[in-house]
Amino acid sequence: MITGDAAIAVVGCGYWGKNIVRNFHDLGALSWVCDVREAVANEARTKYQVRATTNLADVLADIEVQGVAIAAPAAEHYRLAVQCLRAGKHVFVEKPMALTEEECRLVYHAVRESGKQITVGFNRRYASTYVELKNLLRRRTGPAVVGCRINSPGISGSYWMADPAIGGAILGEACHFVDLMYWLLDAEPIAVSAFSLPTGKQDPIGENNIAASFRFADGSVGNLTYCTVGSRTSEGERVEVFAPGMGADAEDFKRVAIRTRIVRKHSSLFAEKGHAAQMNAFLSALQNGKTPEVTVRDGVRATIGCLRMLESTRSLQTCPIDLDWVLDGPAQ
Repeated sequence: MITGDAAIAVVGCGYWGKNIVRNFHDLGALSWVCDVREAVANEARTKYQVRATTNLADVLADIEVQGVAIAAPAAEHYRLAVQCLRAGKHVFVEKPMALTEEECRLVYHAVRESGKQITVGFNRRYASTYVELKNLLRRRTGPAVVGCRINSPGISGSYWMADPAIGGAILGEACHFVDLMYWLLDAEPIAVSAFSLPTGKQDPIGENNIAASFRFADGSVGNLTYCTVGSRTSEGERVEVFAPGMGADAEDFKRVAIRTRIVRKHSSLFAEKGHAAQMNAFLSALQNGKTPEVTVRDGVRATIGCLRMLESTRSLQTCPIDLDWVLDGPAQ
């Protein structure tokens, strides 16, 4: 466990931000909390005995703060990240890093110009069930087939993430699985073709229910099925991988099966989702002057992959994925 030197401020202490505050406190790094709601900021100050403010400028003016963790609403992620980077702070931002191509460029250029690091909350890279799948695929001798099936019936109705106008479930959650497939395969996605349920309805929201097929640079293929129409008794997420002579699957962060010449299975009562491990890794990277495993390019890839998925559902065409083409454009 990392304790001591790195001082971290958390911006956004609401529903998910509370978990980030707790994790950085447990790691001995929490120094500030910031929330536009004074009562929320004061609650965290009292609980964790740290400084609190409703004004981000107070955090950025503190030279002892090395990094800022952002857990504000998704539409604010890129703006806050750019502001913190330009102020000379490293950034841990919850997914999605950005919602548009232009926002991706702005964050990318802010990282290059500031010399600071940004990492994105893609916790599945640190979850033990997915680490087992990654370790298996490292031994593959040819292209792989990956299948991700996600059922999120809670993302509906008035829940903010259900609104396609601010990213919806695809940019807000399916971005995890664009990143996961890339990381498992260690290969760039280069094209996607996708279909959605009929759009223009309040329930179900078609844009949040998508079946997509990705092609990767090494010849691998991946399927991503994301839905919000399933039952609450259905499993939340299941990921399967297949390559020559091997197969594996993981479910809900609790169960994993590895299938080679023999079958090895194990399960746990509680889901280990990798959040604390990623925050620990972020602190370690800061203290040792290293680049975090998850970088700005990973944040860009996940957003662009999701945007191309949505574009494909509208155009009914296969859409190319080219990060360099996006990033080489000028930031406005």
